Amino acid sequence: MAFTIWAIVLGVTIFIARPKTIMSFGLFFGNIFIGLLSPFLWNSLTSYQQNRILTFINPEKDPLGAAYQIIQSKTAIGSGGLFGKGWGDGTQTHLKFLPVQESDFILSVIGEELGFITIFVILIVFGYLIVQIMKQSYLSKDRFSSLALIGFATIFLSHVFVNTAMTVGLIPVKGLPFPFISAGGSFLIACYLMFGLILKLSVNYSD
Repeated sequence: MAFTIWAIVLGVTIFIARPKTIMSFGLFFGNIFIGLLSPFLWNSLTSYQQNRILTFINPEKDPLGAAYQIIQSKTAIGSGGLFGKGWGDGTQTHLKFLPVQESDFILSVIGEELGFITIFVILIVFGYLIVQIMKQSYLSKDRFSSLALIGFATIFLSHVFVNTAMTVGLIPVKGLPFPFISAGGSFLIACYLMFGLILKLSVNYSD
């Protein structure tokens, strides 16, 4: 029933918008095909992947199981408020309620102990860094340096966005660490290597 209503609404929307005929049929039948394909895509996922999606939609469904991480993460950030509880005074952190706090949920620790202001400053700094990398890629005189800088900026942006979004429950939990802050040898080394290459490639745009 829900799928039928969705198809009717989609058809009416396309009819009202009145784009080209071929585009209309393409959008209509393409969306129907994706809708019919979704059960097969869902069944192709493993059980833990399905649990992550269901937990994202309704975290309270399994508060002590699949949803435990995200609930504790949001509790930690919420309890920290604007300025935090103080360095070393986070209860969610030091009483071990918050799992994987040294890497995946490091922002939750920062939010609880140092507050939302600190998280905001961190995001501003990384936003400025990513914008500057993209600026250098635009100014670069050779194609390789430009594409490499765009790639590095994309890596930093994806890690910052995914880690921040999963911490506050905007997307399902993923194991992407936060650049330069999360504990983890290989990714931290990779971040420093990328930053060194960024500094080297950035000098190519000027004589």
